[in-house]
Amino acid sequence: MLLSELISETKHLDLETITPDAITIHNNRPLEMAVEIMKDHKVNQIMLLDENEQYAGTLTKTDINRYCSTLSEKEQLEISYENLPSCRAIEAKFRDAKATYNMLGIAFCEIITLGNEQIIRWLNAEAMFTFGVSIDDPISKMLTQERWEHLMNIFDMQGGVEHERIEVRGRIYEVTLMEVELLGQRILKLFLYDVSELVRLGDELRLSLERTIEHIAHYDVLTDLPNRLLLVANLDHAISHPKRQNDKVAILNLNIDHFKDINESYGYAVGDKVVLQVAKKLGKTLGREDTLARVGGDEFIILLEGLEDALDSEEVIKKIQTLFYDVLMAEGIEFKLSASVGIALYPDDGKNSEALLKNADIALRRAKDEGGNNYCFFSSEMSVQLFERVLLERELRRAVDESEFLVYYQPQVELISGKLIGAEALVRWKHPVMGLVSPDVFIHICESNSLIIPIGERVLMDACTQVKLWKEQGLYRGRISVNVSGKQFERPDVVQTIKAIVDETKLDPRYLELEITESVLMGNPTEFGAKLIELKAMGIEVAIDDFGTGYSSLSYLKQFPIDKLKIDQSFVMGIPNNEQDMAIVKAVIAMSNALGFRTIAEGIEKEEQALFLKNLGCEQGQGYLYSRPLSAEKFEEFLKALV
Repeated sequence: MLLSELISETKHLDLETITPDAITIHNNRPLEMAVEIMKDHKVNQIMLLDENEQYAGTLTKTDINRYCSTLSEKEQLEISYENLPSCRAIEAKFRDAKATYNMLGIAFCEIITLGNEQIIRWLNAEAMFTFGVSIDDPISKMLTQERWEHLMNIFDMQGGVEHERIEVRGRIYEVTLMEVELLGQRILKLFLYDVSELVRLGDELRLSLERTIEHIAHYDVLTDLPNRLLLVANLDHAISHPKRQNDKVAILNLNIDHFKDINESYGYAVGDKVVLQVAKKLGKTLGREDTLARVGGDEFIILLEGLEDALDSEEVIKKIQTLFYDVLMAEGIEFKLSASVGIALYPDDGKNSEALLKNADIALRRAKDEGGNNYCFFSSEMSVQLFERVLLERELRRAVDESEFLVYYQPQVELISGKLIGAEALVRWKHPVMGLVSPDVFIHICESNSLIIPIGERVLMDACTQVKLWKEQGLYRGRISVNVSGKQFERPDVVQTIKAIVDETKLDPRYLELEITESVLMGNPTEFGAKLIELKAMGIEVAIDDFGTGYSSLSYLKQFPIDKLKIDQSFVMGIPNNEQDMAIVKAVIAMSNALGFRTIAEGIEKEEQALFLKNLGCEQGQGYLYSRPLSAEKFEEFLKALV
């Protein structure tokens, strides 16, 4: 029985009484279709359209139940199927990209086999529009015969089809085909989900991810500058495609001096902010055609193209150095930074990117070895020197593990009386093959790779232990002066480390004097001044080493709890012949006296030097005039000779 026949037997509702959840189908559909719709979608009303798509009436669940109650059980099971034993009904459900069902898009299709051809018998308006088919068209016109057979083959083998995709008129549909039982008949339900928009969004997402991955592969995460991979690509291009014949290409390897100490003292978050500020400053200084890359924590590489000679790169370096004149602020902390730069030129220093980058790194090492805040051009001799340095570093690390470092002691005397008032502890390296190695050979290397920290702590421990023993023996009454390197003093736990050593050796802190260079204190006056106050509170005295070679500023010195200024030996050597050195020494002694500091001069080798210093009011001195640095055994003999 068709729905059009049933509606004529019932009183249909007015449009105004139709509920919002009513489902619309054509009135030439069979009754069992209405039963299935109400069951599947839990609705109570079906609005019918005629062949002209005009409203023809409304059936309610009550109307259908009333009619079915007049039929026998067999008639209810065989409604509309008694003459169509081979028919298959297909339900096509369309939904939009938001995955919400469009009820008007429900298309019920009945496929009738006539001979060898399957014909669409029932199809709603949306399905007709979407697939361009009409009633009594073959199924192949809707899905293509090959597609239909493909789906049926999968269905027969697997008992269902899930998530196959088909394309119809530029739209993409995801297909699910499954079997259900309806009124004793085998029914195939075909769900067609319009996923065109989802596919488009997926393609856009894939392209976006590809672009993101490509960016991550070639750019630094923190600064968004090119990384080493992109830098090498740009460098290769610059080498192979010069702007003009005979143009030079320069690689500048730039490192922030002592940047590791910032990370260790203040944390990596502060270090990252410092790097970001440096990156921005560098970017503003360089030209548009220059490449600025970040290839490590504080390591930047600059690619300069189209240079006529090396002087062009030197001009850029001077501009870069001026960037570091200003104080940087990060997390409320002031940083006075400097940078070292190594330069390699194409084609002079390398024919390919690998050689240029390696040689720029070698030149950078030389710039750092010379004290930092410097730049250096690569030369072929540097490769040999680097090899020697690498071997020496390896030996130094072994020497730390094997405890090959010894403490030597140089007497310090009162200039007026010549009386012994203390000694300075000096480190020596006793190599198993090279013998006794001067600190001039290895100290600068230890400073650059932080080996100076364990060495410095070992020297302090050994010196305190030895002096404590000599005092117990009644041989020694003065202080022991021990150098504290910048690397040591910049560590957050330096005061605790020194206190632990003093406690362990049981040396009275009054007999310990720490020598710290002026330049170290100026690196962070506020924090380092606080550390000095803690040391002074323990009873430890503080001396400024190598005074006159650094800032030498009264405004800086007066804020620190300092006991003594140590005049650098480079000035003492000029006495009494160099008028400039004599003037400097005279000014230092006068300034020291005005501030209430004691003064000690190092490097005294001649009587006239000692006399000049004594007459100016310098109180203490040390140098070869009194004694060379002595081993612990020799210094003990020196002490016994004084008793």
